[in-house]
Formats: sequence, structure tokens, C-alpha cells
Amino acid sequence: MKIPLINANAQLRRTVRRVLNAANRGAANDAQLALTPYELVPVDDQERAIEYINYQMPPLILMNFSDGSFDAFEVMRQITADPWLNHGGIIALYTGANTFNRINELKDSNIIIYLNYHDIGRQLGTVLDIIRSSQQILFQRALQTDLISSVSGQFLLTQDVLLVPAYANLVANYLFNVGFLDAESKVGVSLVLTEMLMNAIEHGNCGITFAEKHAHLARRGSIQSLIKGKCRDPAIRERRVHYSYDIRRDHSVHVIRDEGEGFDWRAHLDSDEIDYLAEHGRGILLARQNVEHIAYNDSGNEVTLRFRHRSGGTNIPGVLRDNEIVECKPDDVIIRQGDASDHLYYVAEGEYRVLVDGKHVANLTPADVLMGEMSMLLEETRSATVVASTPGRLIRISKEDFINIIKYQPYYGLFVSKLIAKRLYRLNRGRLS
Repeated sequence: MKIPLINANAQLRRTVRRVLNAANRGAANDAQLALTPYELVPVDDQERAIEYINYQMPPLILMNFSDGSFDAFEVMRQITADPWLNHGGIIALYTGANTFNRINELKDSNIIIYLNYHDIGRQLGTVLDIIRSSQQILFQRALQTDLISSVSGQFLLTQDVLLVPAYANLVANYLFNVGFLDAESKVGVSLVLTEMLMNAIEHGNCGITFAEKHAHLARRGSIQSLIKGKCRDPAIRERRVHYSYDIRRDHSVHVIRDEGEGFDWRAHLDSDEIDYLAEHGRGILLARQNVEHIAYNDSGNEVTLRFRHRSGGTNIPGVLRDNEIVECKPDDVIIRQGDASDHLYYVAEGEYRVLVDGKHVANLTPADVLMGEMSMLLEETRSATVVASTPGRLIRISKEDFINIIKYQPYYGLFVSKLIAKRLYRLNRGRLS
């Protein structure tokens, strides 16, 4: 995957290249991944940046907002002025509080996370892993809004609170980009998800009390250092936060669960007084202002949030509104070699193994986007058997519906061509796993 780095700082470019090289080595050493390597594309001036983004439409952009050689904020202004340019997610690199504050004021942007220069070496690789694991909502959002009626996924968070905004912004940006939220609502959703995920780490998994947090911050400590101290206990260090989302056209449901003991949520949820400066309970207060419905389990270690989407946000072809959702169990046969090919599948969840004449030759995941498109388009019988390896969810799309969407929105033809070309490239290199 080509990642443009909009930056003229040579030292920063070397740092980013080191991180990408390390990520590529890690992927190459894992035979189960077979991931497309990252390729850094240095772009060192303002005009070239706009031209590259305009013609290449990269799904991910790294941009240095503290580079004095060009005006990154002007680049952002031009990106957000054109929906086609505003396609890719942006990782904002910066140094200094003033620049951070200016980035934070940007509206209608696809910024996923802000990374201080000092954090790039330690954080960027993990952020890229998060983004790669959620390709179906970052890279194929236009395809999804036209072809399917729901999108779902899940994340598993460690105790690193600095990465929490990446998870919240990926989902909030998606809802904004497909027209389900306006700019103001996007900010609210991102704030609520960030606060709830932070609470799950701090108070849920790490067991930090509000009094303990207040005393630590009063001593000029940071929440990161407090959590780091708690994680010296292996039992706490290994805990995770489970975040899942199910996005429909009119609403989305988000479930956040920690592995702690829970808390007494009732007093906060039932209170009629909302104090945004309160030292605790702020997540619930924010949620009450921004969500349609909030509910906790009895113990208080799982919260369910339901956000109502605005109506009329996207123009969806009526023929594709009610696609069949196929729920899969392990060992279910999805496609059988030799059968007729009159449909394909959008891969929403799960992992699937591909068998040719009984031999395991490949795996498919949501990163592959589609399943069964080649034999359908070539009007041939199925060339392989596909079996579910895990529980999963597929969206069945008829050949007629798929041809119609390409007919009325031709750029999907280019999109599918790129997918097939990538598959053939990986297959020819013997790396399709």
C-alpha cells in the first residue's frame, strides 16, 4: 500500500521510513498475513501534494503540520473543499502546542489521530495496525453505502490510552463520510466513544478510582504514567477492552466492554444535573447529550450506545437496500467448486479458507472486500470451494445488482479492477495466503 508523506523534513522522513520498514518486516515474517507491504511516497511541496491526492486518491495520508516549507493547513482546506479529495484518512504529525490547537480546530476533516514528533517511532506502527485491521470502514466506505445495508466490526484495545482517539475517529469519520452524521454530530460521537473507551481502560481494566486519578494529576503526574504503574501487575496488563459496532442506515449500535469488576452506574445515569466540569461521570454525561439510548449491564463493565443517524444522508439505489445477510458458522461451505456463479459476496466479518481440488490455497478476510467476483464476472463455474474458518457475516449481491451499480456509477468498475489486479499480483508472487 502506497502511503504519501506530505513533508519536507528529512529527519522526519527517515523516522517514518524506519517505522514502515519495521512493519513490513513484521508482516513478512508472519506467513499467515500475506499483507501488501507499505511503500512510502515522499511529497515535499504543497502543489505536488494536492496533485497526488487528487489523482491517486490514497486511502491513507501522513501529513506534517509543523513543516515550515509549505502550508499544510492550506492543503487541508483544499482537501476538505472537494469530497473526492476528502476520501482518505489522515494521520496528522506535529510538534508544539500551537500547531496541535490549530489542528484540533479543523472541521470536516478525516484526521484519525494526531502524533507528536516524539511519539512517531513508538506509536505510528501500532496506529497503522489499527487502520489495517479496519480497512472495510476506511478504504471501501463508498462501496459499502451503495452495496450493503449494514457494516459491523470489532476492535480489541490494549491499555494504551494515547491510541484511543484512533478507534473513535475511525468510526466517527466513517459515519460522517457516508452522510449518516453532520460535522457537529461527528464531533459528539467521537467525544463519547473516546470518553467511554478511556473509562473502560482507566477505571474498568486498571481499577483507577476517581480520587486516585485526581490525586495523581494534582501531583503533575499523567494518566499514562498512572496506567503504566498499574500495568506492572501482569493480570491488569493483559486485560483488554472489547469494542464492537453495528452500523445501519438509520442508526448504529456500539458496545464497549472491559474486563474489570464494573461500577455502580445508576446514580450517574439517573441524575438530572449535568456538570461538564465534573471530575467523574463525564462519559455518561456526554453520552446522555449525544446518544439516542445508553444502557449498562448489571455489573457496569459493559455499555451499549445507540446513535441515531440523520435521514437523507446518502443516495442509495433502491434495488440494493435489502441485500441478504448470510451469517456463517465455522466449517459452513459458502461457495462450492463447480457450482454456477450468479452472485458474489461482500466480506463483512470473519475468515474463510479457499480450497482448490481439496487443497488449501488461500484465506479471505474483510481486507479482501469481495468473494466470488472473478468467476461471476467471467461467467464461469466456481473455481474453488470457500469454507468459513470462523463465525462471520457476508452480504449476498446478485449479478444483476452488481452490474447495475457499475452501470450507473462506473468508478466501481475501476475499483473492482484494482481488487482483481491485487489478487493476481499476490497470486503470481505466491503470497496469497
